[in-house]
Amino acid sequence: MAKPIIAIKLRTTAYAGLVNLANRIVVSMTGNANFTTPSPTLLSLQSAVTDVETAIAVWGSKGNRGSHASLVDLRQKALTLSQMLKSLAQYVQNTVQTAAGSDYNAMGAIIVTSGYQFSNPKNPQGVLQMVQSFHNFVSRKLNGNQVKIKWKKPLNTATAGNVKSYNIYRGTTVVFSAAKQIATTTKSSFIDTNSTSASVTWSYWIVPLNTNGEGVLSNAVTVTVPSM
Repeated sequence: MAKPIIAIKLRTTAYAGLVNLANRIVVSMTGNANFTTPSPTLLSLQSAVTDVETAIAVWGSKGNRGSHASLVDLRQKALTLSQMLKSLAQYVQNTVQTAAGSDYNAMGAIIVTSGYQFSNPKNPQGVLQMVQSFHNFVSRKLNGNQVKIKWKKPLNTATAGNVKSYNIYRGTTVVFSAAKQIATTTKSSFIDTNSTSASVTWSYWIVPLNTNGEGVLSNAVTVTVPSM
């Protein structure tokens, strides 16, 4: 299942940026039915914002800086605010994932209401199409009683990461309903071995998987595999 990730691309020395982000979150989450139990609380976050704003004023503007002690105090208060923002982001991520399940678009819509932003939002693939170029791969490196099947990722896959794994099914006929799943792999090939004392004819099917579950079933590839 895809997980929502929130971006906080601010260093602890970006004092004004941290204050602006925290103020936006306080406004966005106040009375927000999506986030009824924020942790840390919005009151404590607002208090941390006030501390940073006060420390900024004491440190002063460029050309009229305060003491080194005031800078140390500002850095400490900014660090505290930054840590609170990260803790609250984790709360938002967990809450959104519980509420939206595996619906990544719904996750995004809820997160936006919090005042936070996505980190590199994903473009979900949707249900995967069938794999391409599924075939029996002939190789001298195989034993006589082995068969190797290969395939390419589904057509129109947005990125390689959209395919999480492949389920491999095998049957003794070309009727898929009678086949059984024999393996799951993240690779685009699989070696099967006939360990019986007689030649067998097996039919194989590949089903790609992603966060939406199983994709489209491939066509069957039928192979006769000699005995040991």
